[in-house]
Amino acid sequence: MLIKEPSQSEINAVIALLSSGLLQEALDEVLTLTKNFPDNPIVHNITGACFAGLGQSSSAIKSYQKALFIKPDYSKAHYNLGATFHELGQLEDSVQSYESSIEIDPNYAEAYNNLGNVFRELGDLDKSIKSYEKALIINPEYVEAYYSLGLTFYDLGKLEDTVNSYKKVVAIKPDFAGMHNNLGNVYRELGE
Repeated sequence: MLIKEPSQSEINAVIALLSSGLLQEALDEVLTLTKNFPDNPIVHNITGACFAGLGQSSSAIKSYQKALFIKPDYSKAHYNLGATFHELGQLEDSVQSYESSIEIDPNYAEAYNNLGNVFRELGDLDKSIKSYEKALIINPEYVEAYYSLGLTFYDLGKLEDTVNSYKKVVAIKPDFAGMHNNLGNVYRELGE
Protein backbone atom coordinates (compact mmCIF):
# COMPACT_ATOMS: atom_id res chain seq x y z
CA MET A 1 0.00 0.00 0.00
CA LEU A 2 1.34 3.42 -1.01
CA ILE A 3 1.44 6.16 1.60
CA LYS A 4 0.43 9.49 0.02
CA GLU A 5 0.88 11.67 3.09
CA PRO A 6 3.99 12.43 5.13
CA SER A 7 3.88 11.20 8.68
CA GLN A 8 3.11 13.67 11.45
CA SER A 9 6.60 13.06 12.84
CA GLU A 10 8.14 14.10 9.50
CA ILE A 11 6.05 17.29 9.48
CA ASN A 12 6.86 17.97 13.15
CA ALA A 13 10.59 17.49 12.53
CA VAL A 14 10.59 20.13 9.77
CA ILE A 15 8.49 22.52 11.84
CA ALA A 16 10.90 22.06 14.77
CA LEU A 17 13.84 23.00 12.54
CA LEU A 18 11.93 25.99 11.19
CA SER A 19 10.91 27.14 14.68
CA SER A 20 14.50 26.80 15.88
CA GLY A 21 15.70 29.14 13.13
CA LEU A 22 17.48 26.36 11.23
CA LEU A 23 15.91 27.54 8.00
CA GLN A 24 18.24 25.96 5.46
CA GLU A 25 18.08 22.63 7.25
CA ALA A 26 14.29 22.86 7.37
CA LEU A 27 14.20 23.72 3.66
CA ASP A 28 16.44 20.79 2.78
CA GLU A 29 14.18 18.41 4.72
CA VAL A 30 10.92 19.79 3.35
CA LEU A 31 12.19 19.74 -0.25
CA THR A 32 12.71 16.00 0.18
CA LEU A 33 9.12 15.76 1.40
CA THR A 34 7.86 17.71 -1.63
CA LYS A 35 9.57 15.16 -3.89
CA ASN A 36 8.03 12.27 -1.98
CA PHE A 37 4.61 13.90 -1.51
CA PRO A 38 4.16 16.35 -4.42
CA ASP A 39 0.40 16.66 -3.90
CA ASN A 40 0.49 17.53 -0.21
CA PRO A 41 -0.51 21.16 0.42
CA ILE A 42 0.94 21.23 3.95
CA VAL A 43 4.38 20.33 2.65
CA HIS A 44 4.20 23.12 0.04
CA ASN A 45 3.02 25.61 2.67
CA ILE A 46 5.95 24.72 4.93
CA THR A 47 8.27 24.99 1.94
CA GLY A 48 6.95 28.49 1.39
CA ALA A 49 7.58 29.38 5.03
CA CYS A 50 11.18 28.16 4.72
CA PHE A 51 11.75 30.19 1.56
CA ALA A 52 10.14 33.24 3.17
CA GLY A 53 12.38 32.90 6.21
CA LEU A 54 15.40 32.76 3.95
CA GLY A 55 14.29 35.92 2.15
CA GLN A 56 13.45 34.08 -1.08
CA SER A 57 10.05 35.68 -1.58
CA SER A 58 9.39 34.61 -5.16
CA SER A 59 10.04 30.97 -4.26
CA ALA A 60 7.85 31.37 -1.17
CA ILE A 61 4.99 32.74 -3.28
CA LYS A 62 5.29 29.86 -5.75
CA SER A 63 5.18 27.34 -2.90
CA TYR A 64 2.11 28.93 -1.30
CA GLN A 65 0.40 29.11 -4.69
CA LYS A 66 1.18 25.41 -5.26
CA ALA A 67 -0.39 24.61 -1.88
CA LEU A 68 -3.45 26.64 -2.87
CA PHE A 69 -3.65 25.00 -6.29
CA ILE A 70 -3.88 21.65 -4.50
CA LYS A 71 -6.17 22.91 -1.71
CA PRO A 72 -7.85 26.25 -2.57
CA ASP A 73 -9.52 26.44 0.85
CA TYR A 74 -6.24 26.26 2.79
CA SER A 75 -6.57 29.26 5.08
CA LYS A 76 -3.01 29.17 6.45
CA ALA A 77 -1.50 29.20 2.94
CA HIS A 78 -3.64 32.24 2.04
CA TYR A 79 -2.46 33.88 5.28
CA ASN A 80 1.21 33.14 4.55
CA LEU A 81 0.82 34.39 0.99
CA GLY A 82 -0.71 37.59 2.36
CA ALA A 83 2.25 38.07 4.71
CA THR A 84 4.74 37.60 1.88
CA PHE A 85 2.88 40.04 -0.36
CA HIS A 86 2.84 42.52 2.53
CA GLU A 87 6.60 42.20 3.01
CA LEU A 88 7.04 42.89 -0.72
CA GLY A 89 4.81 45.96 -0.55
CA GLN A 90 2.16 44.35 -2.75
CA LEU A 91 -0.57 45.60 -0.47
CA GLU A 92 -3.63 44.95 -2.64
CA ASP A 93 -2.52 41.35 -3.19
CA SER A 94 -1.92 41.07 0.55
CA VAL A 95 -5.46 42.30 1.31
CA GLN A 96 -6.91 39.78 -1.12
CA SER A 97 -4.95 36.90 0.43
CA TYR A 98 -5.85 37.84 4.01
CA GLU A 99 -9.50 38.25 3.06
CA SER A 100 -9.44 34.80 1.43
CA SER A 101 -7.93 33.36 4.60
CA ILE A 102 -10.64 34.98 6.73
CA GLU A 103 -13.41 33.86 4.39
CA ILE A 104 -12.27 30.27 4.91
CA ASP A 105 -11.57 30.66 8.64
CA PRO A 106 -13.62 33.53 10.10
CA ASN A 107 -12.02 32.94 13.53
CA TYR A 108 -8.46 33.60 12.36
CA ALA A 109 -7.54 36.49 14.66
CA GLU A 110 -4.01 36.85 13.28
CA ALA A 111 -5.36 37.26 9.75
CA TYR A 112 -7.68 40.04 10.92
CA ASN A 113 -4.79 41.72 12.74
CA ASN A 114 -2.48 41.56 9.73
CA LEU A 115 -5.28 42.72 7.43
CA GLY A 116 -5.69 45.69 9.77
CA ASN A 117 -1.97 46.42 9.43
CA VAL A 118 -2.23 46.44 5.64
CA PHE A 119 -5.29 48.69 5.71
CA ARG A 120 -3.40 51.02 8.05
CA GLU A 121 -0.51 51.13 5.61
CA LEU A 122 -2.97 51.85 2.79
CA GLY A 123 -4.36 54.74 4.84
CA ASP A 124 -7.81 53.16 5.30
CA LEU A 125 -7.89 53.62 9.06
CA ASP A 126 -11.60 52.84 9.44
CA LYS A 127 -11.14 49.39 7.88
CA SER A 128 -7.99 48.98 9.91
CA ILE A 129 -9.87 49.61 13.17
CA LYS A 130 -12.66 47.22 12.18
CA SER A 131 -10.11 44.48 11.44
CA TYR A 132 -8.37 44.92 14.79
CA GLU A 133 -11.70 44.93 16.59
CA LYS A 134 -12.69 41.66 14.88
CA ALA A 135 -9.36 40.14 15.93
CA LEU A 136 -10.08 41.21 19.51
CA ILE A 137 -13.58 39.75 19.48
CA ILE A 138 -12.00 36.42 18.54
CA ASN A 139 -9.10 36.77 20.98
CA PRO A 140 -9.68 39.35 23.74
CA GLU A 141 -6.11 38.82 25.01
CA TYR A 142 -4.44 39.60 21.67
CA VAL A 143 -1.72 42.09 22.64
CA GLU A 144 -0.60 42.88 19.09
CA ALA A 145 -4.13 43.80 18.03
CA TYR A 146 -4.58 46.17 21.00
CA TYR A 147 -1.19 47.70 20.25
CA SER A 148 -1.99 48.18 16.55
CA LEU A 149 -5.42 49.54 17.42
CA GLY A 150 -3.76 52.05 19.74
CA LEU A 151 -1.37 53.14 17.01
CA THR A 152 -4.27 53.63 14.62
CA PHE A 153 -6.24 55.66 17.16
CA TYR A 154 -3.10 57.74 17.69
CA ASP A 155 -2.86 58.36 13.93
CA LEU A 156 -6.44 59.61 14.06
CA GLY A 157 -5.68 61.91 16.99
CA LYS A 158 -8.00 59.92 19.29
CA LEU A 159 -5.69 60.02 22.29
CA GLU A 160 -8.20 58.75 24.87
CA ASP A 161 -8.88 55.70 22.71
CA THR A 162 -5.12 55.28 22.28
CA VAL A 163 -4.70 55.29 26.07
CA ASN A 164 -7.46 52.71 26.48
CA SER A 165 -5.85 50.39 23.94
CA TYR A 166 -2.39 50.78 25.45
CA LYS A 167 -3.78 50.17 28.96
CA LYS A 168 -5.19 46.85 27.75
CA VAL A 169 -1.78 45.89 26.40
CA VAL A 170 -0.16 46.69 29.76
CA ALA A 171 -2.88 44.80 31.64
CA ILE A 172 -2.25 41.69 29.55
CA LYS A 173 1.52 42.05 29.32
CA PRO A 174 2.75 44.18 32.26
CA ASP A 175 6.43 43.59 31.41
CA PHE A 176 6.09 45.30 27.99
CA ALA A 177 8.41 48.21 28.82
CA GLY A 178 8.03 49.94 25.46
CA MET A 179 4.27 50.09 25.94
CA HIS A 180 4.67 51.80 29.31
CA ASN A 181 6.83 54.35 27.52
CA ASN A 182 4.25 54.85 24.75
CA LEU A 183 1.49 55.18 27.31
CA GLY A 184 3.51 57.80 29.20
CA ASN A 185 4.08 59.76 26.00
CA VAL A 186 0.35 59.83 25.22
CA TYR A 187 -0.43 60.91 28.79
CA ARG A 188 2.09 63.73 28.36
CA GLU A 189 0.34 64.83 25.16
CA LEU A 190 -2.93 64.82 27.07
CA GLY A 191 -1.35 67.01 29.76
CA GLU A 192 -1.60 64.26 32.36
